[in-house]
Amino acid sequence: MTVREIALNKLVLSPNNMRQGEVEIGDLIADIGATKTVLQNLRVTAQQQNGKATGKFEVHVGGRRLRALNVLAQRKDIPRSFPVPCVVCADETAALEESIAENAVRLAPHPADQFAAFHALSQTGKTVSEIAERFSVAPRIVERRLKLATVSPRLMTLFRADEINLDHMAAFTLTDDQAAQEAAYFDFPEHDRQAYRVKQRLVGGRVNSQNNATAKFVGLDAYRAAGGEVSQDLFAQADDAGYITDLTLLEKLASEALEAEAKALRPEGWAWVETTLSFDYSQSQIYGRAYPTVAALTPEALGEIEQLTREMQELEAVDPQTDQTMERVSEIEDRLYALESSGEEVYAPEVRAITGAIVTIADDGSLRIERGCAKPGADTKALRKLDGKATQGGSSVTRERAKKPAGALPDKLVLDLTAHRTAALRAALIERHDVAFVAVVHSLLLLTHYGAGHRSAPASTIELRADLSANHPRKHAQGFEASKAGEALKHVQGRMMLLLPTSHADLWSFLMAREPDQLMELIAYAASQMVDAVKQPFERENSARQVASDHLAKALGLDMTQWWAPTAQGYFGRVSKSLIVAAVEEATTAQAAENIANLKKQELAAEAERRLDGKGWLPTILRPRDIVQDEDALEDEAFDAGGDLDESAPWDEDEVPMAAE
Repeated sequence: MTVREIALNKLVLSPNNMRQGEVEIGDLIADIGATKTVLQNLRVTAQQQNGKATGKFEVHVGGRRLRALNVLAQRKDIPRSFPVPCVVCADETAALEESIAENAVRLAPHPADQFAAFHALSQTGKTVSEIAERFSVAPRIVERRLKLATVSPRLMTLFRADEINLDHMAAFTLTDDQAAQEAAYFDFPEHDRQAYRVKQRLVGGRVNSQNNATAKFVGLDAYRAAGGEVSQDLFAQADDAGYITDLTLLEKLASEALEAEAKALRPEGWAWVETTLSFDYSQSQIYGRAYPTVAALTPEALGEIEQLTREMQELEAVDPQTDQTMERVSEIEDRLYALESSGEEVYAPEVRAITGAIVTIADDGSLRIERGCAKPGADTKALRKLDGKATQGGSSVTRERAKKPAGALPDKLVLDLTAHRTAALRAALIERHDVAFVAVVHSLLLLTHYGAGHRSAPASTIELRADLSANHPRKHAQGFEASKAGEALKHVQGRMMLLLPTSHADLWSFLMAREPDQLMELIAYAASQMVDAVKQPFERENSARQVASDHLAKALGLDMTQWWAPTAQGYFGRVSKSLIVAAVEEATTAQAAENIANLKKQELAAEAERRLDGKGWLPTILRPRDIVQDEDALEDEAFDAGGDLDESAPWDEDEVPMAAE
């Protein structure tokens, strides 16, 4: 009798299986979900219809495992084609007898017993392959069980008592030091003992090969070829996942690769070309920026842009908006972007002669080249003149619109989504008195210290102004009142109505009688009411106010999947079909997206809502993002708000830094 792997979607429950009713499978879902393996083979018979094989197999032993696997597949934790180890039985009578015997005498052992059994066999000299063959399982399963057996006995006791789970056990295996395992758990309060926190502590200074930008840029093959070692994570989903231990070697390889790219860049005629492993916001502020010349568009392209812009304005004025109207607006926006970004961007020779290029690594591990960088001390006046000439020589419309990404969301939808984000920030801030205090101090200092010498202060997410209704989330957020954030804010508002004095004349004495922690709660409430992260159509992507909202979201650990979910009415029905299909592909699979791509817009939106339900998918505008300040936006905001810089400012024109990106 041999073991073979059969795809999950080829397995069905046999009528001969003793367990036909509802059964408890939570433990199996957790076990299989954590390890992505089935420790014990299922026993099956080939399904027959009218004397012919159907290609499917009926499970007569292992019904609980089959149900657990199907649940995991529905959750997209494993693919439908997940290989399941099975023993094929040719005799249907024998299959029935096996099922009876299986369910009459079997008492499932605790996973810890399995770990111990495998470990005992290995201690007798059995190899991983021999143990795998003996129990008819994959060698990787044996490796995982043997690793789990090395976890501290004290922690193993907790596991047997179900006080910790398999995720904890997998995290402990990142080190063989049992004292370190225990310290990562017991040295911290109960609320800080989650599996992911244990993992963070045990990883230490090692670099995750799957999400570190430098590691992805170099590649594991190149790192290993240079003699680098990888501490493998047996429980990672990727087969080659692990932690890089030699950071010096990794950075050396990355630097060499960047230098090779820089060498190829120097013939372009830049004044200098330098490499760096990272180039974050704080580093970018050191440099000024020269912009490329954008070639003028053809008269035909300009004419089409004018026609499409006029049509879009007419469509956006229609109320109410229909599905057909919104789809046409999305199509126009996509076409406008394609037209307006079609001009080639080039740097003039005189610009290259006084600026340079930085070769670095992007956050996703790809190569990133920043051209047109001006070092401190560069002739900024000359650079401004050159930059002005470059703008005059090309299409100014193109230069502004080229910053808009392909398939950008309609302005009204951006207002809607960022209003929901504002509501979530408000609701989250109320619970974080410490962050609220920092946010208020930040806003006050922007107004009083950094705003001194200017007609306007730098923008902040906390708006210190009297009119709090201008950008209240309910003004833009569809379904705000019934949303989770809307309900939370309504509840807090009601509680504060009962707590605070009816008349403002009594407020001072009321506050003087409060304890410090009570005052902090009131600060958090007041600050939350002034949060404004609604992105206006005229506002730059990385404006000071939007960056401030990113800082606040990061401090709060804001997860918009807890506050918002895409629906046909709220999102999919308001974007183009291409964006809907892209969302489905990103959240599920390319095949799933392809299967629904030809549906009509209304049907596609409804199907996308169904398929993405519970997936935690978010449009880019609601996802956490790297905090990057657009210094060009800062300068523009100052002029928009109050004209020229105040003459009393403590610098002269030559010392004002150029825009940095």
